[in-house]
Amino acid sequence: MRMYSMNSTTRSCIILLATIFLSSCTDMMFVPSKQFYYTPDVVDVEYDNVYITSEDSTRLHGWRLKTAQAKKGNILYLHGNGENISTHFANLYWLLDYGYDGYIFDYRGYGLSEGEAELDGTVSDVEAMLNYFIEQSKDDEQTIVIGHSMGGALAIYSVATSDMKDSLTALVSIEAFSDYRDITQDVLSNSWLTWLLQWPLSYTMDNTYSPVEVIDQVSPLPLLIMHSRRDLMIDYYHAERLYEAAAEPKQLVEIDSDHNHIFKQQGNRKLLLEFIDSL
Repeated sequence: MRMYSMNSTTRSCIILLATIFLSSCTDMMFVPSKQFYYTPDVVDVEYDNVYITSEDSTRLHGWRLKTAQAKKGNILYLHGNGENISTHFANLYWLLDYGYDGYIFDYRGYGLSEGEAELDGTVSDVEAMLNYFIEQSKDDEQTIVIGHSMGGALAIYSVATSDMKDSLTALVSIEAFSDYRDITQDVLSNSWLTWLLQWPLSYTMDNTYSPVEVIDQVSPLPLLIMHSRRDLMIDYYHAERLYEAAAEPKQLVEIDSDHNHIFKQQGNRKLLLEFIDSL
């Protein structure tokens, strides 16, 4: 096997170019889609279009999914970084059968929401979603926030730092990452092309909203962390780090699924319902 060496000038140029290219890689984590694939009526769910405004006047679109059962409460679902609510509502709508209205919104740049996808604005979007969600809930109703993947990371930060946290019943984090720099390093380490760059480039990520740094502030809200060891996108160690950093009351539950299709598995549904029933 012939080995090829790289002189220091070439190596420096590659690192510099990569750093310039990824200098805004915080915003490159977003993979929004404007195309709508499904609406809730395909699964016979009644829904309303909902529009709210973020702090900078960006207009956000979402759905309220209506339960046909005796109502117990409301669930706000924060979706992951790809596509939009037209696919992600599949992880939410089944909970309507148990007496919950579901709220799901698109971040800026996704679906019918205005603006361009970027982290600072998205954090403001989640704050607006959370405030609107709490305002819709009555005092005797459960108000549960569920976040999946990037939505889980956003949910942890937003709930932990919210002035309205006391109005919530519980937080559920599903397949969330613990830290923006660590997940960037994980992704870069998966390819031999970027393996050597994983450490310097991970520090180009904005880690202001790192979930693991604030998760202890979720307490005294009950916290459920759900994660699968079969998740090929976000390693299980992220769930363990979040659990270790969190304060009581907290639970870490290992589920069986890939990264996206969490609640196709009846066993995973059962685990979530057992937590909700315990509140």
